[in-house]
Amino acid sequence: MARALAWECVIVGSGPAGLSAAVYMGRFRRRTLVLDCGDGRWSYGQVNDNYLGFPSGVSAVRLRDLGRAQAARFGVTFQDAEVTAVREEPDGFRLTTRKGIVRGRTLIWAAGVSDLWPDFARARRLVGRHLFWCIVCDGWRARDRRLVVLGDTDKAARTTLQFLTYTRKVTLVTDRARGRLSSRARAKLEAGGVELVEGRVRRVVASKERIERVDLADGRTLEADILFSLFGSTPRTDLLRGLPVELVPNGHVRIDDQNHTTHPRLFAAGDVTNRHSHQVVTAAHEGAMAAQAANQVLYPPFQRL
Repeated sequence: MARALAWECVIVGSGPAGLSAAVYMGRFRRRTLVLDCGDGRWSYGQVNDNYLGFPSGVSAVRLRDLGRAQAARFGVTFQDAEVTAVREEPDGFRLTTRKGIVRGRTLIWAAGVSDLWPDFARARRLVGRHLFWCIVCDGWRARDRRLVVLGDTDKAARTTLQFLTYTRKVTLVTDRARGRLSSRARAKLEAGGVELVEGRVRRVVASKERIERVDLADGRTLEADILFSLFGSTPRTDLLRGLPVELVPNGHVRIDDQNHTTHPRLFAAGDVTNRHSHQVVTAAHEGAMAAQAANQVLYPPFQRL
């Protein structure tokens, strides 16, 4: 069987980082394939209000559709497929997907992260409407509203204190079975007027328009207008662990200021990197940087001096 023709660049992930990289690679006239499994943060349905150029905001799905159309205009190919394995080859990379084998001379890893959501039933359906996770992106939505924050660490407590910029009606629900707040964090929360509730959310009763109530496992009920989950996320880097690519202790890909990894043909961009800030504008910038770095690798000898 003939060996499959390698793409000049394979991009894994079609969020803002991957799509930004795709637009640049297409304009560089590189044969580029974008692979996406369909469950990135773009799929949550939330509206981005802080991305420049959209005065009324733009939904993550709409921004993704616009990015795909823009990249396709420059000849980029898309395939909705989950990558299950990545292997280094002498002339690039071999990626196994659920739809077959893909080969690429360069690889841009923009696979993002997997968010850790609360474990109550149908929590995922509330995301982007009543349940959020990023204070920078959506803290503004909490202004003067009854806010319930879910988190079990001092890091979560710190972010909870920062919500006081937007509202003074703040409750932090913490589950001692998952983590324990330090005495210093508890004192700061008390001093800031944050109500601290120890327990676990069992159910959130909500309509499309608003939250009706938050039920705890012990029978108590909380009133809330908006929820924030501060359980964090994990980077999607497990498939890179068999490659000579350095990951930082929390699993993110280490990159330099031009989005090179420690592998000369592998680049990374967006939330998956150790420089991530979980912002659309940052992801788009990193995607552009990764594409420019990958493009340099692809120049043949006669175009080098």
